[in-house]
Amino acid sequence: MDDDSLQFCMACGAPIRESDTFCTKCGASFGTAASARAQQTQYSRPEPKNNTLLLLAIMSAAWAVLALAFGIYLIATADYIVSLMDAETMDLLLDLGVTAGDIAGWIAIFGAIFAVSGALALVTAILSFLKKFYIVALIACIISSLLVVITLIGIIGIIVAYFISKSKDEFDSRTNIL
Repeated sequence: MDDDSLQFCMACGAPIRESDTFCTKCGASFGTAASARAQQTQYSRPEPKNNTLLLLAIMSAAWAVLALAFGIYLIATADYIVSLMDAETMDLLLDLGVTAGDIAGWIAIFGAIFAVSGALALVTAILSFLKKFYIVALIACIISSLLVVITLIGIIGIIVAYFISKSKDEFDSRTNIL
């Protein structure tokens, strides 16, 4: 092993070089570089201290399933939903220049927005579960949330994006784009 091989701090799990005598993240001292090497060779990367990303992946996956199902339902049943509207409401809308086809189109667009939001939430869930591509997971979550910001579920997505941003160090740093 060369003198700059990557090891991990026993105190916090941060990556360190064999030549380091202290951890740059938590400040744990290893004494000399030789003793640090001796201490670190018996340990591999420690397990994460919490399951935040797993919980976020589950929350994102749940939203993905709900949003995809609801979005596909709206797209597939837009005309049927319009047919359920009473005649008085339809007459009022026609007086405003809004046709049944317009309403069905809006329902289908709303469904497509939910479906895209669900697909992006699925990307977030998979990447969070794998702990890969932090910036892609974060951006997918933010866009997914913004697409449905008019619902309370969008707020939950923003909260998930916040916690993903706080969990950046748990992602595999070799896969980070930025």
